[in-house]
Amino acid sequence: MLLLGALVVQTLMVASAGNFNRDVHVTWGDGSAKILNDGQLLTLSLDKASGSGFQSKNEFLYGKFYMQLKLVPGSSARHCLRRKGDREQRFYPWFDPTADFHTYSILWNPGHVLFYVDGRPIRELKNLEQAGVQYPKNQAMRMYCSLWNADDWATRGGQVKTD
Repeated sequence: MLLLGALVVQTLMVASAGNFNRDVHVTWGDGSAKILNDGQLLTLSLDKASGSGFQSKNEFLYGKFYMQLKLVPGSSARHCLRRKGDREQRFYPWFDPTADFHTYSILWNPGHVLFYVDGRPIRELKNLEQAGVQYPKNQAMRMYCSLWNADDWATRGGQVKTD
């Protein structure tokens, strides 16, 4: 995402969409982000020095975004997805994310933001403006996705290092 409240995916992430050449900009990664197969495939890779990322060319007010991801076997992301600054939540999947592809999605509409894994909701942020809580509904935003080494805080407090 990940946004996606970002998903931390160790070593390699592969995503597909309409056409990456048309729909996104590679924002960083010094060659670690690649658009392949006439824009049908985008790969982000992580090495010891750096990760990589991209952003959508268009802005969106609401929508549904999804990625199909398969983690590289032996990656530390199985232990825990993101947690820092009380903005993210830990997520311990009920499956082995290295065994097969899984669909991670976000549905954002005027009533709430829902996060899903394989169609199963795992987190909901409700629009509580009537209770005085601000809700993002007036400013369109871009979708950002990145892959980077966060093992100092994302993998059981750094106990599991990225390979």
